[in-house]
Amino acid sequence: MHETGKVTRRKCLKSLGTAGLGAAALVTGTEQARAERIHDSQFDYRFRTYRADEEIKVGMIGTVGHRDIVLNDLPKVANCRLVAYSNTGDSNIELPAGVRVYETYDEMLDREELDVVGVCLPYSLNAKASIAAARSNIHIITEKPVATTLDDMQELLETVIDHGVRLTTMLNMRMLPRFQAIYTAVGEGAIGEPILATGQKSYKFGKSRPDFYKAEETYGGTIPWVGIHALDYIHFTTRLNYTDLFAYQGNKDHPDYPGFQDFAGVVLRLDNGGTAMVNIDYLRPETAPSHGDDRLRIIGSEGVIEIKDLGARVELITSSHEAYDIPYPEEKFLFADFMAELRDEAQHVVRPAEPFEMTRVALLAHQSAKQHTLVRL
Repeated sequence: MHETGKVTRRKCLKSLGTAGLGAAALVTGTEQARAERIHDSQFDYRFRTYRADEEIKVGMIGTVGHRDIVLNDLPKVANCRLVAYSNTGDSNIELPAGVRVYETYDEMLDREELDVVGVCLPYSLNAKASIAAARSNIHIITEKPVATTLDDMQELLETVIDHGVRLTTMLNMRMLPRFQAIYTAVGEGAIGEPILATGQKSYKFGKSRPDFYKAEETYGGTIPWVGIHALDYIHFTTRLNYTDLFAYQGNKDHPDYPGFQDFAGVVLRLDNGGTAMVNIDYLRPETAPSHGDDRLRIIGSEGVIEIKDLGARVELITSSHEAYDIPYPEEKFLFADFMAELRDEAQHVVRPAEPFEMTRVALLAHQSAKQHTLVRL
């Protein structure tokens, strides 16, 4: 196994600049304090990897959200085994024989020798669990956002770098064939330069949601929880970053969940001068044919590419060709892709800075909506 190079907290803070991440990131008139953009260069260390003949021991923390990203992928990964699970709560989750169950993740991390943990607690608790795992020198795959406050994100970032571990987050929509197809087509120049991108996340609310959705302190916000996917797949497919944003949000139809937002909209400027727009809602009718309606449309200097028919196809039209459907690649899987990087076999689809950078953008969009303020990124 390869050992990590040590990067100190002081080095991390120096790379972030004197403002650090804890500062507010809102613009009022000409005044500006910034949560600095996070770059891959800040992760300039060699994290621990594993030979093909070494078993990767996995632990899980919590059962909220997309736990199946880990649990369903485990059988696809050679020499990788779930050995422990904590914070299962009242879940009726079925575990493989031999998996040791703990009441708390602190106990599990203290008693087990783990290589990777998956973190799926109520959203406001995930950062602290990830910090505890990083302090135990364990690699992490966590729900998104990686934190629900900038302060928690800063502490997690510093801890990950100080301990030289690799963290990824469950931005699994990057792996879906429709987004992979768009990523490839845009990268090959099919639509020229991306100029305008529109993303949509529309979900059914269902009959109820967990109680932690009722308070913003425990929920964290619909833009960070749901909108982050659209913010990310626009960034991923266009290969562009954001420079500023303005957002709106509210709760018009779920009075029993006062800390929850059932709609939001975000307008962002791309770093090539283009524009992105994201709309998010939990207002999809229960009679709709699918739980979610995820959309992406990118207009470029030479064409338009767009998801159609609830993701069944991607249509491309260019200045030299009439509209046609582009082929989908084979489906990929996020956890298996992460394990391939830990085996030194491939680069993970989510680069080291991106879990933090996408969280930063989503949290600042949530702040913008609350404070009705333009945010410089």
